[in-house]
Amino acid sequence: MKKRKKQWLRMCNGMMSGALVLLGFTSCDENSTGTGRCEYGTPYAKYEIKGKVMGEDRQVVSDARILVKNMAPQTDNSRTRVVSSDTVYTKENGEYLYQNTITGYQNFRVVCEDLTGAYEADSMDIKMNPTGGSGWYEGKDNKEVNFELKKKEK
Repeated sequence: MKKRKKQWLRMCNGMMSGALVLLGFTSCDENSTGTGRCEYGTPYAKYEIKGKVMGEDRQVVSDARILVKNMAPQTDNSRTRVVSSDTVYTKENGEYLYQNTITGYQNFRVVCEDLTGAYEADSMDIKMNPTGGSGWYEGKDNKEVNFELKKKEK
């Protein structure tokens, strides 16, 4: 009895596996010719945002906080919302570099904040247009975003 049950289970498993394999290949076939490519994943791109932060008196602002916010349109497309953000800081020479591999976002808001409180914060919206990719990899893009911060009025 146990031997017959094992044979039955093996036969059912083999038929189900064969059906899943056939269904899997036909679901990826674009035009029913058998030439379609199967790709599973999410589109992604590599982004780089760099720049320099200076005060209006042409002084380098070191240790300024740079927030890079991923922006996504609201459902009514009239406004955008922040989906996530990353933080980098300027070096002693006032330069910063943000690099990331992100899925699905091309609009960013770059916010610069002086942590000493001597300068007012500033921001800039940018749109990235990745190029040079294939398949799920959409390519890469880089932008330079420089800030000239105004002194806070006392």
